[in-house]
Amino acid sequence: MTLYKQIALVVTLGFLLLLSLVAYDNLKQSAFFLGGQLNTTAQDTATVLGIAISTTGSSDDIAALETMFNAVFDSGYYSDIRFVSNDGTVIYEKSRPLTVKGVPNWFVNLMPLSLTPGEATVQSGWSQTGRLELVIYPGFAYAGLYERLTGTVKWFSVIVVVVLSLLWFVLHIILKPLKAVHQQANAIQENRFIQLEALPRTTELRRVVEAMNRLSLKVKEICEEQQAALAENQRLLYSDELTQLRNRRYFMTELLASVSEKSGFHGSLLVLKIVGLEALRERQAYQTADSVVLCLAKLIRDKLSARSEFKFARINDDEFALLVNAKQRVAVETIASLFEAFAAKQSDSADGVYLVGGIAGLSGGSVIGQALSEIDLLLSKAQTTGPYQYAAAEARHLSLPQGRTQWRDYFERALVSDKFYLVAQPAMDASGRVLHREVLVRLNDENGVAIPAGIFMPMAVALGFELAIYRKVNDLLPSIISHKEIGALAINFSDVFIGSADDTAEFNRILAYFRKGPAALCVEVTHDSVKQYPERITKLAEAARRFGHSFGVDRLDLDIPLDTLQSINPDYIKISAETLAHISSGNASAGYKALRNITRTLDIKIIAVGVDEQELFEHLLTLGIDGMQGNFLGKPEKII
Repeated sequence: MTLYKQIALVVTLGFLLLLSLVAYDNLKQSAFFLGGQLNTTAQDTATVLGIAISTTGSSDDIAALETMFNAVFDSGYYSDIRFVSNDGTVIYEKSRPLTVKGVPNWFVNLMPLSLTPGEATVQSGWSQTGRLELVIYPGFAYAGLYERLTGTVKWFSVIVVVVLSLLWFVLHIILKPLKAVHQQANAIQENRFIQLEALPRTTELRRVVEAMNRLSLKVKEICEEQQAALAENQRLLYSDELTQLRNRRYFMTELLASVSEKSGFHGSLLVLKIVGLEALRERQAYQTADSVVLCLAKLIRDKLSARSEFKFARINDDEFALLVNAKQRVAVETIASLFEAFAAKQSDSADGVYLVGGIAGLSGGSVIGQALSEIDLLLSKAQTTGPYQYAAAEARHLSLPQGRTQWRDYFERALVSDKFYLVAQPAMDASGRVLHREVLVRLNDENGVAIPAGIFMPMAVALGFELAIYRKVNDLLPSIISHKEIGALAINFSDVFIGSADDTAEFNRILAYFRKGPAALCVEVTHDSVKQYPERITKLAEAARRFGHSFGVDRLDLDIPLDTLQSINPDYIKISAETLAHISSGNASAGYKALRNITRTLDIKIIAVGVDEQELFEHLLTLGIDGMQGNFLGKPEKII
């Protein structure tokens, strides 16, 4: 029951009690007063009528008595008149029943009037011939009392309505800050730490609003401090101290993510080696050698920071590595450009220092050890060739069409022959219960090797096939959700889909499919999508929740701004298992504590992805991770 209803109930009961007391006392006083008046009137009329009968000597004349009685009785103010002889015999009587029009019987019974008959002696000469008795008619008195009661009730009702209306208006004004506090509390629950600018004048309510503002600000500050600590921890963990580029640990994590079975990576691994750096240190000071390293780091940063298809890091004292998610031609152009710029920057003091490079093809499903061994051989080959030389090797894992014409023919054949299919990989909690299965789109190459969507979708977009492919996938979804045993499914909407979608019609259609079916849906986007399209991602998250689905961010980077995370408000985030292992071990454990504090405050679950080894799995179990996904728990399996 609302506060207004409670106060209104108390006020109404108070008015009813007051009305009852006032009305009852008023009616009692009025009834006593009217009773006295009626008795006096009855006595006066009886005396006058008795004198008239005695004077005219008509006590024995029935006709005369009837005439006199009618003259008095017909006025309607009397209910009973009778003339009684000395021996008690009624000589003549006239009476009428008590009927009061418009006055209920309960009122008559509730307010009985104490009426005393008026009496007068009738004489003939000096002798008494009889006694006259006259009773006043109380109907008019009851009508008056009842009218007074109804009038009192009406006025009290009007007053109650006015008071309750005024009470509603006053409470609406006074309690308006409480509604704002309620909205603020809901906002905090939704991880939006808003401040109420308008403070109420009422002292008690003002204190409540100020306390809520302090609470909201405190929680926000705690989250921001934890986010800053987490970002700093990641910087120290994954940053090279000299160049401030990413270090080997970061690059290996990215490399593992790139070759995972669900990865859409298809490009090159490029490594630049500074030859003669150690000899330079021996001839010159460490500062000279460091300047050479810093020079190359600056060149890489300046040329590649704005290009999202590149990931780069300093992996050794004299080696820099680049992941190029593009054709090998782009890697060749990049290494040639860096060779030229580095050679132009070198001074005479760095004589004998030059670069060599190795380029190895890399794609989803590649073996890291083989790729790194191949790079070492390529660097050795380039170094024997001479300064500013590189050696390259093509990827051997996929047989892809070459050129736009071949790709166009390939997509047309695949769409007609229904070669697109779906696979799913489970994400499980610590007890082994399946949280959801992530759905992945696949298309086989000419040799029957699966091609991830991240490889063929960019070319599909360039050739205008993206909507046809998405509609083909949409046609496969109803057959999936018709199975009750399939459970929750996670669909990762690619950067290509989000970047090319001008409206959410296709997206809403997918959401509607799953709302109608027995399978739940977990909508996922990547961290890169969040960085590129924050406003669009926020709208997609809101749409997913309107349809009753979950929303998650895949491959989350731990330096994501807190405001961005709050605006999206995901139900879960997926983080590299290697990253979680790094930030939870040794001196870096404070980073994991900060991450858990943030996610628990924002009510976000953590799912570790890329769990491919038992040792990593057991370590994550000790951390209390909400969920895990990887080949160790279950490889992607074809579902349709």
